[in-house]
Amino acid sequence: MTNIKKIPFIFAILSFLTFFTSANSEIKVVTSIKPIHSLASYLMEGVGRPSLIVDGYASPHGFAMKPSHAKMLQEADIIFWVGEGLENFLEKPLKTVAKNAEKIELIEIKALNKLKFRERNIFDDHDHDEHGHDDHGKKEDDHDHDDHGKKEDDHDHDHDDHGKKDDDHDDHGHDDHDGHAHGEFDPHIWLDPVNAKVILKEMAEHLIENDEKNSAIYKKNLTKALKDIDALIKNTKSELSKSVASIVFHDAYQYFEERFNVNILGAFTVNTDVMPGAEQLAEVREIIEHEKVACVFSEPQFNPDIIKAVAKDMDIKTGVVDPLGATLNPGKDLYFKLIQNMSTSFKNC
Repeated sequence: MTNIKKIPFIFAILSFLTFFTSANSEIKVVTSIKPIHSLASYLMEGVGRPSLIVDGYASPHGFAMKPSHAKMLQEADIIFWVGEGLENFLEKPLKTVAKNAEKIELIEIKALNKLKFRERNIFDDHDHDEHGHDDHGKKEDDHDHDDHGKKEDDHDHDHDDHGKKDDDHDDHGHDDHDGHAHGEFDPHIWLDPVNAKVILKEMAEHLIENDEKNSAIYKKNLTKALKDIDALIKNTKSELSKSVASIVFHDAYQYFEERFNVNILGAFTVNTDVMPGAEQLAEVREIIEHEKVACVFSEPQFNPDIIKAVAKDMDIKTGVVDPLGATLNPGKDLYFKLIQNMSTSFKNC
């Protein structure tokens, strides 16, 4: 009889432990690339640490997932990724593996300043003229996420649409813009820090909705992150007040160019899956010769031999510029170091 009387008590203890564990379990957030992971890490400081898929020197272009990455997706509550135009390796796993997660395709945020792919590896003047810097400021002024209630109306989307996006991808065409598959917009959206502010606000809203008990922490971290990015923008503009002509490895930097008026005249390739051919190299050599290009930049994710050969032949400087933070340790500070390092590279050209 004594053991029978203990059963309700045991069940009560087990129920309490189950509730306590559930209430205090850490939200599981997965991010695709280092810059997005950094922004999520800033917001989650004091709560937990997001997981990262594309780490180290890896590039999202042609990335091959491991079983450990599939496990991350399977166990995730929220997944932040840029979009299939960058991480197309995630398109199918998000549908088949991450069935229970809320999937946020960041390039779909309407408040972002989005730039269309450039058609050629040598950039025309009108590419810069079409996007004046005054418009950048206006975009940020027109969209304030601090008012989360107002944001739903401004965004004109609900959160069911985010989950639905992954199911709807098959409905829109996979256009190819000179080697750029999936959509018309350049996916390197984080390289404009004003876009980073928009992304932070979007992330914070989803974190708060999924982890309400820590909402005060997310809001506090968001406020600090936005102030730090404002300071980053100010410092970077000051450092890049003068810009010399340069050529980059691939066309990944137009958001940074537009925000900080950096003078990049072209790229060796528009598609990292295809190395530049004789015609492209001839165009690069011609513009180096006629436009007084000071530097050519390689990237740590790709073989620099072509860049070094052209630089040696043309007797110009080489440098390294990195849009992903390959050499940086993941964490909340990575995004700021990434932008600072890019600024230093272009300044020292």
